[in-house]
Amino acid sequence: MVSKKISEMMGQFSPVNRKIASCVLRNYPEMGFISIESLSSMAGVSKASIVRFSRAIGFSGFNELKKRIQSDLKKKLQPYEKIAATDLDKKNVDEQLRELARNEIDNLRKTLSSIEEGELLKWIGAIGKARNIYFAGFGATRHIVSLMQYTFSVLQRKPTWLLDGSISDFSYKIKLMDKSDILILMTFPPYSKEIEYIVRFARERDVEVFLITDSVECPVYSQARSTIVCENNSLLFGNSFVGPIALIEVIGNFLILGEKELGMTEMKTLWEVEEKGYSLIDSQFEK
Repeated sequence: MVSKKISEMMGQFSPVNRKIASCVLRNYPEMGFISIESLSSMAGVSKASIVRFSRAIGFSGFNELKKRIQSDLKKKLQPYEKIAATDLDKKNVDEQLRELARNEIDNLRKTLSSIEEGELLKWIGAIGKARNIYFAGFGATRHIVSLMQYTFSVLQRKPTWLLDGSISDFSYKIKLMDKSDILILMTFPPYSKEIEYIVRFARERDVEVFLITDSVECPVYSQARSTIVCENNSLLFGNSFVGPIALIEVIGNFLILGEKELGMTEMKTLWEVEEKGYSLIDSQFEK
């Protein structure tokens, strides 16, 4: 997000750029619709200074900066507000498909390009060492987290636990959680209150937290050992899950590459268990 980038660069700015940056952050909701003349007046600087500030933070000029802020603000809209604001319904089906596809491809590209080698290695190492792996997700996210739990369960010879629902639904699962375990948490806006409780509980027991979310605005962002940020921009829904699903696939494949023999053994064992089960079912039908 542009606001995050400006905040991170604040200490590098000249006095004039710091003045503009403070004005932009203070009036951020208006920045996607304001003219360069208005911002110049609000900040008490020249229009040329606004252009130089825009370039200093990586944009070609004020118009590109404004468009990026508009994109940031759209992500914060509620789904019903996104539907009300869209003009997709005025386009033909081919145009709708192309725009929707471009958006999801962009989500995928930004998610995968943001994954740093060092962070990925932390995840793979921690997953390999953990005694138990706890997965947490609430609302729509729990369906994506359950896919992650399934993938890791297939590839790892260790217990996995899915934490979802209300606190009473998962309290019995976490009562024996300790520092030999890890917690993998996935959360996107609107962030549920349960995540704050789970993270606090895990931290009290020295359990390392690995987080998948959309931005530093996530309330538990600062408490995770490692965070992978997924682009979640949906044109009409609250969140897009293309990025998180791709991330699950990537991590699963890295687990296989890291321990090929274990991956082969676990997949073979799973296949044999399923074959026996289906053979038994077939024999019963043949009677």
